[in-house]
Formats: sequence, C-alpha cells, structure tokens
Amino acid sequence: MKSPLEFFFSLGDKVTGGDPRRKADFDYYMLWIMFFAFTTVLVSNLVDFFNNLDFAKLGWSFVMFAILWFQYYTLKTAREARKYSRLMPKKDEVEKVESPEEMMNSFKEEDKNG
Repeated sequence: MKSPLEFFFSLGDKVTGGDPRRKADFDYYMLWIMFFAFTTVLVSNLVDFFNNLDFAKLGWSFVMFAILWFQYYTLKTAREARKYSRLMPKKDEVEKVESPEEMMNSFKEEDKNG
C-alpha cells in the first residue's frame, strides 16, 4: 500500500501522464485560472473600498495587486516553458535507449568478431 506522501506526489502524473507537454499546458491554464481569480478578488475589494470607504479592503487590494504582480511574471515564464515544450519530441517519439545488458552484449560480440 502506498504511503500518503507517495499518493500525493503521484497525483500529478495522473493528470499529465508524465508527459512534459501536457504538464506545461496544465500549468499554463491553471495559472490563467489563478490570475483571473486574484483579479476578481482585487476588483471586489476595490469596489467594496469605494462603496464603504473600508480601508481594510484597500489593504487587501494592495495584497492582491502584489500577488497579481508576481503571478503575471510566473504566467509569462509558464508561457515560455509551454512554447519550448513544443520543441521537444513527444513522449512516444523518443528513441528507445538500449538497456545495459544489450550494450554489454554488443561489446562481447565485437570482441568475438574482431
């Protein structure tokens, strides 16, 4: 039986299937969702501040703006990573690497032949 930590860290592979392209796409879309969620919270706090002059809402607006600032650059980086992941070969296009036993057998065959 898997430990809870092993189960937790295997969840990502269930979503992406271990494919770097799918992971880059998933990360990119999730960051957009988070960006829109924090933007909604920022707008909501600003509306509450201007309607009620609640300075606590203005403080939270600054916090949301700071989060959005860093989120923007994270989103920009994820976009670049997604673009570069398109340059990598697909998971099933990668050449099969020889096993160590096959490599050793090829050396033994060379010794016999020459």
